[in-house]
Amino acid sequence: MADTHQQKYSALNSEKNLSSYFKWPVFIAIMLFPLLSISLHNVGNACLFSLFLLAIVAAGCRYNPAGISFGQLLKDYWPLHLAMASLTLAVLLNQILTGIFAVKYYDTAIRIALFVPVLWVILELPLNYLKKIQWAFVVGVLLAVIKIYVITKGGVLRPPNIGFLATIPFSDMALLFGILALISIGWSEREEKLAIGFKVLACCAGIYVTILSQTRGSWIAIPVFALTGFMLLRNIRVRYRIAILVLVLATLGTVFTFNSVVQNRLAAAKTDITLYADRENADTALGIRLQLWRASWELFKENPIVGVGRENFSDRLDDLSARRIITPMATSFSHSHNEILFNMAILGVFGLLAILSIYFVPGYYFIRDIRHPDGVVKTAAGMGLILCLGFFVFGLTDMMFFWSVLGGVYSMSVAVFLACIIKRKKELKAA
Repeated sequence: MADTHQQKYSALNSEKNLSSYFKWPVFIAIMLFPLLSISLHNVGNACLFSLFLLAIVAAGCRYNPAGISFGQLLKDYWPLHLAMASLTLAVLLNQILTGIFAVKYYDTAIRIALFVPVLWVILELPLNYLKKIQWAFVVGVLLAVIKIYVITKGGVLRPPNIGFLATIPFSDMALLFGILALISIGWSEREEKLAIGFKVLACCAGIYVTILSQTRGSWIAIPVFALTGFMLLRNIRVRYRIAILVLVLATLGTVFTFNSVVQNRLAAAKTDITLYADRENADTALGIRLQLWRASWELFKENPIVGVGRENFSDRLDDLSARRIITPMATSFSHSHNEILFNMAILGVFGLLAILSIYFVPGYYFIRDIRHPDGVVKTAAGMGLILCLGFFVFGLTDMMFFWSVLGGVYSMSVAVFLACIIKRKKELKAA
C-alpha cells in the first residue's frame, strides 16, 4: 500500500514538473504570433512549429496537457480536426489522381492541419494565461500601424508589399486583429475603463491601417464586422455598444467623405466596373480580378473533379487567353484573388469542400457557444466566429492562405479560442 501511494505521489510530481517545462514555451508562442506575425518575418512560422515540436515532445514523454490524451481530443473533435486537415487531403488526392507530386504545394495546407497537435499542447495553459492573448492582439495592431505608416509615408504611397506580406493581406490581418481586440472587451470588467479604451483604440488603429493601405477589400468587411461586433458584445450595456458603433461609423463616414485618397480609390472602382461592363477596358485593377474569377470558374467547369493542379494554373490561364476568354495581361497573375474559386480551379470539388470546411466547421463550433450563459465562453466563441468570418470575407476578394504564414495564424488562433472554451467549461463543470 505504501509503495502504491509513493508511486502515485511520484507520478503527480512528475506531471507537475513536466507542466512547468511546457507552460512557458507554449505561453510565449501564443503571445508572439498575434504580436509580431504580420510585422516581423517568420515569427508566425516559428511560433507554429515551436508548438508542433512541443506537442511531439509531450507525446514522447507520454504527457497529457490538462489531463486530456491526444486520442481523446481526436475523438471529441474529429469533425473539426478533419476539416482543418481537409486541404492537405485535397492536395494529396489531386496528386494521386493526376500522378504529379510536389511537396511545395502542401506548404499552407500543412500549417492549417497542424491545428490538431497545436490545440492539444495549448490546452496545457491555464485559462488566465490563454486570455492574455487579447493584449497581444492590441499591441500587434499598434505595431502594424507604425510599420505601414512609415512604409507608406503616412498613406501617400501604396507599395505592393508591406514588408514580407502583400499590402492587401497585411491590411486585412491588421483590421481583423483590431476587431478581435474589440470583441475581447467581453473579457474585461465594466469598471476597467482604461482597458476597454485601449481595445477600442486598437480597433480604430486596425481601421486606420486599411485607410493607409487604401485597401478596398478591407473596407467591404468593416460593416460586416461592425454589425457582428454589435451583436456579440452583449455583456456591455446597450448604450455603450451603440456609442462604440456610432463612433466607428462616424469616423468611417468622415474619412470616406473628406479623405481624397479614399474618394479616389472608390471612384476608381466605379470606373473600373463601368469599363469592364461596357467592354471598353478589361485590364483595370478590378477588371483583371473579374477576369480571374471568370477564368477560375471556367477551369473548374472543365476539370470539376481534381482541378487543373496548382502547377498548371498559369499555363491554363494562357490557354484561356488564347481562346480570348481573358486578356493576356490577366495571365500574369499567380492566383485568382478569390480563395474559394482558386481552390475550385486547382483542386476541383475536393478543393471546394476543403476550403468551405476550413471556414465553416470551426465557425460551427464557435457559433454554437455564442449564446452561452458564461461571459468567458461567449467572448471566446465570438472571437473565434469573427476570425472565421474575417478569413471568409477577405477570401472573397483576395488570397489569404496564399501566404503560408497566415495559414499558421489561422490554425493557432482557432486553437487558442477553442482552448479557452474547453478550459472554461471544465472550470464550470468542476465548480
